[in-house]
Amino acid sequence: MDTNLGIVLILTIGFSLACFFAYVTQRLKLSPILGYLLAGFIIGPYSPGYVADAHIAEQLAEIGVILMLFGVGMHFKIEDLMNVKNIAIPGAIVQTLVATLATIAIVHFAGGSWEIGLILGLAIGVASTVVLVRMLTDNQLLASPEGHIAIGWLIVEDIFTVIILIMLPTLAVMLHGEGFAWSSVLQSLVLSGAKFAVLVLFMFTWGERIVAYILTKVARLHSQELFTLAVLAIVLLIAVGSTVIFGISIALGAFIAGMVIGKTHVKHQAAANAFPLKDIFGIIFFISVGMIFNPAAIVHNFGWFLGLLMVVLLIKPLSAYLITVFLGYPMQTALVVAIGLAQIGEFSFILAEQSLKLKLLSDDGYDFLVACAFVSISINPLLFQKRESIASMLQKISSTKPFRSRRPVQEKDPQFSRVVVAGYGHIGQAVMKILKSQGLAPIVIDNDIDKVTHYSEEEKMIFGDATDLNVLKNVQLDTASHLLITISDGEQAVNIIQSARQINPNIVIIACVQYIAEGPLMEQLNVRYICNEREAIKGFSNLTQHLFPSKDKNNIRP
Repeated sequence: MDTNLGIVLILTIGFSLACFFAYVTQRLKLSPILGYLLAGFIIGPYSPGYVADAHIAEQLAEIGVILMLFGVGMHFKIEDLMNVKNIAIPGAIVQTLVATLATIAIVHFAGGSWEIGLILGLAIGVASTVVLVRMLTDNQLLASPEGHIAIGWLIVEDIFTVIILIMLPTLAVMLHGEGFAWSSVLQSLVLSGAKFAVLVLFMFTWGERIVAYILTKVARLHSQELFTLAVLAIVLLIAVGSTVIFGISIALGAFIAGMVIGKTHVKHQAAANAFPLKDIFGIIFFISVGMIFNPAAIVHNFGWFLGLLMVVLLIKPLSAYLITVFLGYPMQTALVVAIGLAQIGEFSFILAEQSLKLKLLSDDGYDFLVACAFVSISINPLLFQKRESIASMLQKISSTKPFRSRRPVQEKDPQFSRVVVAGYGHIGQAVMKILKSQGLAPIVIDNDIDKVTHYSEEEKMIFGDATDLNVLKNVQLDTASHLLITISDGEQAVNIIQSARQINPNIVIIACVQYIAEGPLMEQLNVRYICNEREAIKGFSNLTQHLFPSKDKNNIRP
């Protein structure tokens, strides 16, 4: 088959099926990843009908791996980890160790090799970021203390997996290399570690300055197309350069690229521009995973599969629950963490893909991993919905007395403290002074990179286009109570409002409009508007006293 036609067929049939199954899984309150895997299986060689070119799909999936690891690096925040380090670090390490040892034991008794058990255990030990964030968001737990702990826990698992990716080539040499000697393994480890250290040292010193300089220059041109191109070019250059020059895997290079861009002032707009592509190629990655899934392997080794599934759905969450309770956290926190991590996803597949290439994992082992992902991703939302019933059952089993925690969990930050301001012009600066005098610390979005760079130490400023849905998602507009639009351009304000309503339909929006004639349009959009510059500053000043729940917000007048 012609290569170009093969690519078109994969994209046409694969995306059509992925769209259909993702719609069905979303309607069933399941993760869309399940739909993507099903679509891949249907066009794969182990199901009847059309069979896509697996080689082409694998090449396209490589881009998906690069962009997914770039996204993980962009969202990696050491501050999030430090806030929950006392539970996330020991918890993730112990849980991963328990899951790995249990998997090695199961694979050994099933007649498999210990190295396959090791790789499967490490892959099973890490949960899916996509699935976890989705579950926490759907249950309004993302901004809760329980959500912070679960995300911090997952960050440690991701770091641990990155370290494993670095060591995989050395492990392959140790297990399959001819004339094996511990001295050569030690030499290989030291050399790999030294190369990685040099890469990290360069990228977070000179590399970070070079990347920031290039993206700042491009951002000043206000060309979204050029800015997106620059971000992707930098990511690919770092990822490929890491492989060619330093011998680091291309996935790990993309992760470092994400971390570097994540430290610049343009990180939110970079994420907003690159993430749609990440989503598209990420779907191709999951389709390619589904394509090589062979259900016959499960039928022939059903006991092995059940054992691995038991690790994912029972041993992993049980160990997480016991660790969290042992460290003095409430049962509710322990359940959220335990259930949230009772699944596997993208990082598991990335680790398995690299292991397959290095012949550290058999095809059957990969099939077991995909099957465990199918089941765990399907069951995870149902477990979340039943967590209150599970809590009641655990209380009856453990004691007739109410469960008491040694470590109280702090309440959520009050919602009224989350205020977002779009625009930092003359009106925006005056509004910020007013809000800060009221003890608030709003997030400001502005598309002037020089302004953001200059004022970033004084204000919490984000470079980005406030009309962009992904930029608003990155500032967590869904948890904000108020959006203050200080941009007087009516058309731009309407675009911001429409994007904001998609993320947070109940958010209170106050807009500054240039012409009185735009007032009726704002009223149709359920917006409290303020006309002209003088009235805007005065109106925003009066508005701040209404931001707190104890005040009557309906008294605000345009």
